[in-house]
Amino acid sequence: MKKTILLFCSLLQISFALGQIKNPPKDDIHFLFTFKNDTYLLENGFIYNLTSPIKLKPKEHNLAMKEFNFVSNGITGYLKNASSGIVYSFDGINFKRLDNSFDFKSQFRSFSFLHNNIIFDFGGYGLHSFKNILTYFNFAKKETELFNQVSSINECPISRDRMIAQYEKSTLFIGPGHGINVDKENPYENASFINDYWKFSFQDKKWQKLGEGTINANYPYDVLYDFNNHSLLISDKGIYEINIKDNLLIGYPNANIDIVKSLNKSNTLSSITYNKTKGGFYLIIDKSISSSEVLFVKKADFLGSKKTYNKLYNQSKFNWIYFTFFGITFLIFLIYIFIRKKTLIKIINSKMDVLKIELKNEDFMLLKKITDSHPDYINYSELLDLFPEYLGYESKKKKIRQSIINIEEYLSQKTKIKMPIFIYRKNIEDKREKQIRIR
Repeated sequence: MKKTILLFCSLLQISFALGQIKNPPKDDIHFLFTFKNDTYLLENGFIYNLTSPIKLKPKEHNLAMKEFNFVSNGITGYLKNASSGIVYSFDGINFKRLDNSFDFKSQFRSFSFLHNNIIFDFGGYGLHSFKNILTYFNFAKKETELFNQVSSINECPISRDRMIAQYEKSTLFIGPGHGINVDKENPYENASFINDYWKFSFQDKKWQKLGEGTINANYPYDVLYDFNNHSLLISDKGIYEINIKDNLLIGYPNANIDIVKSLNKSNTLSSITYNKTKGGFYLIIDKSISSSEVLFVKKADFLGSKKTYNKLYNQSKFNWIYFTFFGITFLIFLIYIFIRKKTLIKIINSKMDVLKIELKNEDFMLLKKITDSHPDYINYSELLDLFPEYLGYESKKKKIRQSIINIEEYLSQKTKIKMPIFIYRKNIEDKREKQIRIR
C-alpha cells in the first residue's frame, strides 16, 4: 500500500511538472507515433497532433483497423495494421489506403521496417503461433506477400514477437523476443525470452547467427525502434539501448522506472514514442482505474544522464568455426597464389622469343648462357667465349659489363621487372673468379 501511494505521488509530481496533454479513456484504442517533427495520438476514431496545441483538435481518421505499426522513410509515413494486410500512407494530415486486402491477423507485434522503400515485417504472433517469416507489401499488386529466402529452416531464428530489432544498409538484425523455447516442456504454455541474435542479408537472402546473450528485462515490455537508429527496450527492470550491429548494450541505470511501471498496458508497443526534434518522449500512463494521461517527458528526465556500456552477446561458436574455416581457406589460397607467382627466371624464359628479336645478338647470347645455367652461378670466364677471339681479355670484360647493363635496362623498361636482374659473388673454390646468376 505504501509503495502504491509513493508511486502515485511520484506520477502526480511528474504530471504537474511536465504538464498533462490529454486524458484518453484507459481501455480505449491508443497509439502514439512520430512522423517528421510531430507526434500523433490515434484514439478510437480520431487523430490528434500532440506537438502543436493549435492542432490538438481531433480529426476523424476513418482507418479500417484498431492496432497499428508505423514506419517512415522521412518523407512518407506508412501506417499498417499490427497483424499485416492493411496499409495506409500518411503525409502528416491525411491517410490514404494503399492495399486491396484485409486484416491478416497473423503477425501481431512484428518488426516493421523499410528496405528499398518497401514495407517489410519480420516475426510476430497470430493464428495460434509465433512467426519467423519475412513478409513485404507489394505496392504494384497492393497485397502482402511472403519474402523468399535461401536459408533452411534450421538456419533461421526461432519464431518470436515483440523482438529487439534493427535495420541498417540492407541488413536486418534480430535480437531477443517473446517466443517458444523449444527446449522447455509444455513450450506453448511457457512462452519466454528467446535470447539470441541474428542478421539477415538482403543481398544473398541468408540468415547468420551472431551469438547469444541475456538482458535483465521482463515481460511485458515496450520496444522503440527509432531511438538513435537503435532499439530502446523499456521494462520495469531497466531501460536499455541496443545496437545489435556493433554488439553494444547501453544501460541507463538512473532511468525513471516509476514512469515505466505506469505505462499504459492496454495496447503494448503503442504507449510511448520518441520525438528527436522535441528532445523527449510522449507516453501514455495509467492515471487511475478508468483514465489514462498523455505526458511529454524530456529525454534526461526519463533516461537519466548516466550510461553503462557492455557487450550485447557472446559471439556464436558457429561463427568462430565459420570464420576460422574461411580464414584458413583464404590463407591456403594466398599461399597457392604466392607459389604460383612467376619467378624472375620464368618471366625471362617465357619471353625468350621476343628477346631474341629485340636484343642485340651478343646481349641475347649472354643472357641465354646465364639462364641456361640457372639456378647455378656461371663464371665470367665462360662468358668470355661468347665474344670474338681477336678481342683482348679486357675488351671482352668490357663487352660483358655493357651487355649486362643493356639487358637490365631492357627488362626493366619492357617487362617492368624491377632491377637488379643479376646477383654476383666470388667463386667459392677460386676467389679470383667472379660469378653471376639470375636473381
